[in-house]
Amino acid sequence: MSTGELNVDSGELLRAASDLDRLADELEQGVALHRPSLVVQAAGRDEVSTTAAATFGGVAETFTDSAAAGVHELRKIAAVLRAQAREFGAVEADIEGTFRL
Repeated sequence: MSTGELNVDSGELLRAASDLDRLADELEQGVALHRPSLVVQAAGRDEVSTTAAATFGGVAETFTDSAAAGVHELRKIAAVLRAQAREFGAVEADIEGTFRL
């Protein structure tokens, strides 16, 4: 059952944002590092070999595009968490200031 309370730890939000940024960096670096190994050369000039190589190349391109989109989304989420941490901190400071008056 919910009590209707919202407890926010701005420090935890900032730590989570940092973790997401780190994950995004690692994913981006990993894909960049291994991208050359995703390139498949055709085994020959025949239609099957060239089509297979083109298909593998298309899959690799889709994968790297999806990974880049995932990195972008992780960074957006981290930015939102940082913004929310700042906003909650500002609201808490305002409330604390009101009580001190």
